Amino acid sequence: MAKVEKRLGQRPELEVIKRLAADIGSLRDMLPDLPRRATTNLATALDPLAAGIIAIRAAAAPTKKPAQEALDAISERLLVIRGQLPELTRPAGKALAIGLEKLMAEIEAACAEIDPIKMPSGFFDPADPDTAGRLVVLALIAQPRTPLSEVARTYGSGVYAIYYHGNHPAYARISGTESPIYVGKADPKSSSAKTSREQGDRLFGRLKDHRKMIRDVSRHAEENSLRDPLNLADFTCRKLVCATNAQLVAERHLIGIFSPIWNQETNICWGISKHGDDAETRGNDRSPWDVLHPGRKWAMSSKLSDAKSVSEIFDGIAEHLTAFPPFRDRESIVNKVIATFSQEVATTDPELQEVEDTIEDLTEGNNTGE
Repeated sequence: MAKVEKRLGQRPELEVIKRLAADIGSLRDMLPDLPRRATTNLATALDPLAAGIIAIRAAAAPTKKPAQEALDAISERLLVIRGQLPELTRPAGKALAIGLEKLMAEIEAACAEIDPIKMPSGFFDPADPDTAGRLVVLALIAQPRTPLSEVARTYGSGVYAIYYHGNHPAYARISGTESPIYVGKADPKSSSAKTSREQGDRLFGRLKDHRKMIRDVSRHAEENSLRDPLNLADFTCRKLVCATNAQLVAERHLIGIFSPIWNQETNICWGISKHGDDAETRGNDRSPWDVLHPGRKWAMSSKLSDAKSVSEIFDGIAEHLTAFPPFRDRESIVNKVIATFSQEVATTDPELQEVEDTIEDLTEGNNTGE
């Protein structure tokens, strides 16, 4: 021991390290007895100390490669963060998690840039629900259009699209196009249904409801000589019976592709899916759909206020269709869906090809075939 002390006496930097280690040990011994606020203050005070130690280590090891120094610094900072975790409040922990996720994304991007083997821009997974959703979209637009007034009662749940080809001025730009005015889903009667019979006649039920609502407002317009009535004969639809639960992601992709003006998600002319509001107990506004197309008795209550004015609805539709121009043919829809599967092709500079051809295949030995 005397020899060690004598050696330390000859090397003052080690004596400083010895005192620092002792002080850190004392701090660790104090932690169990410190109140929360004191430990939080201590953690904050240790931040510059940790940064200083990292800086000293970097300066004391000039032979270390810069990249390794950076990695060591990141590792040590993570140790500091992990040491603070027990004392973080829930909001602070959530904010820290968000920050770390962003950092992880930056690290992954850096890895991709450094790695001589390029990462593909996508990964096709047939089992991915989003993949199934996109395929269902393609399958839906492959179906023939049927007049909404002629849809027959059939078994099955799934997704559907309703199209308009009439003369209402609000829908002039979308009329007769391949962009639906509304899309929806019909959930099965049983969440474990494996056949269309077990799913029940849910798709038909949804389309029947829309058909009835359009017929009701059409009749009201005729009886009251209203301008620009909706006519059931001006609507067609496509429907697709699909496997239970496939309708969930399929509807999301349909809304994402078409952004239909009658869907609530677009926040323009929603309301056709409503089945009745109690003005006294729920204080709901009259939906924009009912403002533009009056006739449903429960929606005509004087106790309801309009969610939007007619001019606001017209302006919203016009602006929306400018931002999301309607599809004129199915081919353009197919191309848009197919584009979601596209993986960017990585290319190599011709001058580097010969060099790369001499590099040993990093995956060699893992291949199971020619």
